[in-house]
Amino acid sequence: MCNLFKRLAAVWLIVAVTFGFAPVCSVRAEESADDVGLAGSEVNMESYFEQYDFDEDDEVIGGELTSSDASYDASEYQDTANYSIKNTLGNMRGVWVSFCDYKNMGLYNKSKNTFTKNVDKMFKKFKKDKINTVFFHVCPCNDAVYPSKTLKWSSYMFKSSKKPSYDPLKILVDKSHAYGIAFHAWINPYRKTMTSSYNPGSEASTKRIVKIVREIAGGYKVDGIHMDDYFYPNNGQFKGVSAKTKKKNVNKMVKKVYSTVKGINPRMIFGISPAGNVSYAKSIGCDLNTWLNKKGYIDYILPQIYWSDNYLLHGFKYKMYTNTLKHWKKLNKSNKTMVIGLAIYRAGVGDSCDRGWTKSNNVIVTQIKQQKAAGCKGFVLFSSQYMYKKNGKKEMTNYRKYMGIA
Repeated sequence: MCNLFKRLAAVWLIVAVTFGFAPVCSVRAEESADDVGLAGSEVNMESYFEQYDFDEDDEVIGGELTSSDASYDASEYQDTANYSIKNTLGNMRGVWVSFCDYKNMGLYNKSKNTFTKNVDKMFKKFKKDKINTVFFHVCPCNDAVYPSKTLKWSSYMFKSSKKPSYDPLKILVDKSHAYGIAFHAWINPYRKTMTSSYNPGSEASTKRIVKIVREIAGGYKVDGIHMDDYFYPNNGQFKGVSAKTKKKNVNKMVKKVYSTVKGINPRMIFGISPAGNVSYAKSIGCDLNTWLNKKGYIDYILPQIYWSDNYLLHGFKYKMYTNTLKHWKKLNKSNKTMVIGLAIYRAGVGDSCDRGWTKSNNVIVTQIKQQKAAGCKGFVLFSSQYMYKKNGKKEMTNYRKYMGIA
């Protein structure tokens, strides 16, 4: 009888996870892309091909590029409406380049010449791997990788005591397009520091975010603006704010950003990548039902489904990826464009709960096939550095075979 009760309890938990009301900690859904990147072990990037080795140089030298020299001017945008945008939403093969990837991708604190060479090599690698879309962290933590009138220069790309004599974002966008790869500018809207956030309920916060979006969308030929799941933090900073209020406040910002992007260029794309666990995503302000089923908020949704199908849930094997994917598809009643975020960072890494990443070297390919069969419009890998690390080598070998890469 005791065993029967245990089994019934386990079944209930599985159902609870599937329909989004299980405790968040049960599926480790509080993990987000950047958290994992920061916690990941520092492994030097392997050479994919010898000619792709990144160059090294001394610290950045040269004159300071100030915001007055920026390509952005609030009163006089570039004509972004007349260039050809590569819309990859129908068959996306993407990768996130997080601020945690800058060093491994040879982008940290480089001279203009070395930065340009390494950016070229990075996009050449992506092109070889049939990546057609890059989501690049341009505003990771209340800072920017371009000369901004609102944000300080990012210390994740440059040493805080140094200022670049060039505009990294312009080089990145130009090189991305030169390789036929769509470039989406990834921002964290509310994050002030790694432990504190701007108040999403403040009108000033929304105005600040819109100003940043105008700088990027109006000043650079980006193909899209992208946000991940850093809305209300789960660190207690806004304790007492209800989930309903969180969604209402975030929705005001999302709708304003959408209209701002479309006002600058109707063909520019705006989308959001929430945490894969629906309950957790809703708890931090993601109004998924509205975003997925009403117009005027997003062009696509990109849930981070970062689990395998060999997940140990209270002693029972659970198909976490498959069931989470089904849950998202069920939510998407209006058939909003859905792309799936996949966890290449977990490839080959042991996990006491999620054992699939060491049991198989074909998890990513299997998940790519599953999202396609489910009618989703592609995938995005988190993150770029893990495509070229030892732990993920076998997964990437199988990925390249699947993609027909010699």
